[in-house]
Amino acid sequence: MKYWIFILLWLPLTVFAQKSRKLKKQEEELKRKIATTKNLIQKTRQTEQLTMTELAIINHQIAYRESLMSNINYQMKRLDNEIAESRKEVEQLQNELKELKEEYAKMLRYAFKNRDVDYKLLYVFSAKSYTEAYHRLKYIQQYTDYRQKQVERIKSTQQLLADKIVELEQIKAEKEGLAIAQKQEKQLFLKDKQAQQESLKKLQANEALLKKQLQQQKAKRERIAMAIRKAIEKEIAEEAKKNKTKGFVTTPETTALSKNFASNKGKLPWPVFKGEITGRYGKQQHDVVSTAYIENNGIDITTTKGAEVRAVFGGKVTSVFIIPGAGKVVMVSHGNYRTVYSNLAEVYVKKGETVSIKQKIGKLLPAPSGNVSEAHFEIWQITSSGMKSQNPSLWIYR
Repeated sequence: MKYWIFILLWLPLTVFAQKSRKLKKQEEELKRKIATTKNLIQKTRQTEQLTMTELAIINHQIAYRESLMSNINYQMKRLDNEIAESRKEVEQLQNELKELKEEYAKMLRYAFKNRDVDYKLLYVFSAKSYTEAYHRLKYIQQYTDYRQKQVERIKSTQQLLADKIVELEQIKAEKEGLAIAQKQEKQLFLKDKQAQQESLKKLQANEALLKKQLQQQKAKRERIAMAIRKAIEKEIAEEAKKNKTKGFVTTPETTALSKNFASNKGKLPWPVFKGEITGRYGKQQHDVVSTAYIENNGIDITTTKGAEVRAVFGGKVTSVFIIPGAGKVVMVSHGNYRTVYSNLAEVYVKKGETVSIKQKIGKLLPAPSGNVSEAHFEIWQITSSGMKSQNPSLWIYR
């Protein structure tokens, strides 16, 4: 019975500890992301020209701060519950200690009245039978043992009470620390919101310049899209010629490789060590110029200047080529899938070479501002009916 009571008391504490560790881990991860966005914002602000990249990074930072504040609020609620539980336990221990001391005092008074050794002997020898005398002797011994155990229980309860009071003080201190962090994060959040509004006003004031930039970016995206599509089509044609088939044919080997790649959807590492997605996949309305739409076959990740790019999965390099104005491009095959890494200044791999997951394959060009770099990453699926771009945000680890 005691064993099951211990299990029932231990399980909630274990679950609470696991949840607390998870929340702390999330808090640290959010702080790390905020540190990254702060660094990128500082880099993008070193130029006079405000860009959509800076606004996108500010938006990310605001979202991270909102998540961090929610995390801190939830931690504080959990600590409030833990404080309430701890106070209840302290009160129970205090009541138990009081009862133990009162019971022990009664025992001492009884022992004092019957302290005469002759009385105990008389009590034993006055028994009517040997069996009764034996039981009386055992009773005296058990009573003495019980007194000793009562002393031990009092000491044990006193220690538990002292430990619980220390624990309660630690929880209170942790809550106070979180309250300070909460206040600081709220101030920083409001500061970020103000910076967001200021950035929006500046961009709206230079709408003509922004439209010109959008046209340039659109032309660049179209060049990238056309070059990548042509490169994939060329690979399909080469495979068809090699296998003496018409169009793309799936083999048992490519099927196995494709399944392996597809089974890791949502778990692939990022193509850069750290950064923020500042260009989303697909067609979307522009955040400032409401009449403009952006179409992207992949995602753009703003990262540190000259950052190295890595393969998100093991595979074979099937193409290495140059896109005017978009740097060098590396394409890696994973069965029916292709991962595409562009905007590279340097390439570390060659066509036909096998690469492993997270292997460095190149180095990024600096962005027009010269203080950051932007990686353009795409994923394509090839089938017998044609080729289709995938949303990389759904494939990489979030």
